[in-house]
Amino acid sequence: MERILYKYRSLENFKTFIDIILKNRLYAAKFKELNDPMEGQYIYRNGELNIDIRNQLSEEKNNLRLCSLSRINNNELMWSHYANGQRGVAIGVEINRLEYNIRQVQYNGLPYIQNHNLNNQTAIEILSHKLEIWNYEQEERVFIHDRHYINVKVKEIILGRAMSNYDNGIIRDLIDKINPDIRIIRAENIMS
Repeated sequence: MERILYKYRSLENFKTFIDIILKNRLYAAKFKELNDPMEGQYIYRNGELNIDIRNQLSEEKNNLRLCSLSRINNNELMWSHYANGQRGVAIGVEINRLEYNIRQVQYNGLPYIQNHNLNNQTAIEILSHKLEIWNYEQEERVFIHDRHYINVKVKEIILGRAMSNYDNGIIRDLIDKINPDIRIIRAENIMS
């Protein structure tokens, strides 16, 4: 059985939420669309990587798309930052690990790149490292090259503690009509 990963979402763009539930897919962004300004940065010694190699790495990073997910569903900071202060949802999904390149993010700072360790996975390796301050996210990233969405199986919807009764009702009705097998859970039932 696949492990469930979570996408925290605001409901401000309700069409995106419906798209996820209806089509069982998640958007994969370019790294420059992400919220960490250090995304895609790496360290190398001056003169060690020539301009051609740096340009090649830049092109490889720009050709990648990624979807960021969390291994946890009950982190207060994640609910605050990505789910509109507990008014949104955490969408629990399963992803076929045989179909996608999925990497657990390492929170050990920027990667050090040298000429002798460059390969066709270097751009993915660079985008699999973040600064330690982000470790609360417990992130896994799904990488793709040739499309804008990754296929998922939506397993559960966790409703934020501050979600309005109206939104709660709409989501429950929507899930009941589209896929009643999706579990609906209130966040207060999972928060520790």
